[in-house]
Amino acid sequence: MFRFILIMLVGLLYACGAAGASEQSTKQITEADNGRAIELRVGDKLEVTLPGNPTTGFQWEVSNVDSLILTPVGEPEFKPSSNAVGSGGNVILRFEAIGAGQTELKLIHHRPFEKNVAPIQTFELRVRVK
Repeated sequence: MFRFILIMLVGLLYACGAAGASEQSTKQITEADNGRAIELRVGDKLEVTLPGNPTTGFQWEVSNVDSLILTPVGEPEFKPSSNAVGSGGNVILRFEAIGAGQTELKLIHHRPFEKNVAPIQTFELRVRVK
């Protein structure tokens, strides 16, 4: 009986330790982090929150990233700052770290339908995933 309890206790401790070691985190980044470097672990999430207003036709879009290291998750989400029609707010772009390595994440703020026009704003982040 003692042996059975000991085996169960060791198994429980191992399971708790393994769960704690594999916890994923979400790193939240804003416009103030433009040009910085961050570090993530494989499985971590990244949320980039930038000012925007889709009613103007401008969108935040990924311009450069190594998708074997950091991959976009879902569509950008717009959160208006008020209930007024046409109001600005924040756009949230989500990513997941899926492989070890380093990549530049470059986002551009532009009107996709305007060809050969430079973006009005860029956002860059150096990401290291371990």
